[in-house]
Amino acid sequence: MDTPTQFAVIAFGVFVICVGPALLVPGVLAYSGRWTSWVGPSGSQSTAKHSRLGFMMFWAGVPMTVMDVLLGLEALGVDASLTRELILAPMILCMPIVMMHIYFLPKVLRPLLLPQWYRDWEDPINERADQETELRRARRKRLRKLPRAERRRVRLQEMGAADRLIIVEVDQKVIWEKTSRY
Repeated sequence: MDTPTQFAVIAFGVFVICVGPALLVPGVLAYSGRWTSWVGPSGSQSTAKHSRLGFMMFWAGVPMTVMDVLLGLEALGVDASLTRELILAPMILCMPIVMMHIYFLPKVLRPLLLPQWYRDWEDPINERADQETELRRARRKRLRKLPRAERRRVRLQEMGAADRLIIVEVDQKVIWEKTSRY
């Protein structure tokens, strides 16, 4: 009968062997566009606007599956020093890609790392956000050219509060002179 430590080692080995393909298969389905139920707003741990969970699963599953294959080759008699060196390459390549999917994916890498169906889904959302940003910038630029009192009046009108409020403009110099004595 196996001792508890041997059972733990066997269970851990089975777990490690199963994790790679278990992550890789949904990742391949996500890249092909067959599995899209994960697409939507991103979670609280990510700084990305939209979830990229399926792509992260692919890039996390690749090095684990490669590791499984290389460990299998090592068990079949391939030189261990060769397989150990080959295990590092996919990990060094894929883990930064997973981190970029979680936190920040530069626009330069989007065509390389995101499939066309996802970019097509994300484009209208990004265009709308870009238009809103441009409108805010134009409004700020327009308001900066106005005097301060006029800026306040425009902002109150935009909020709809200018009709209900009475705006009393006071010369700041007069207030300063009267309050600076006390």
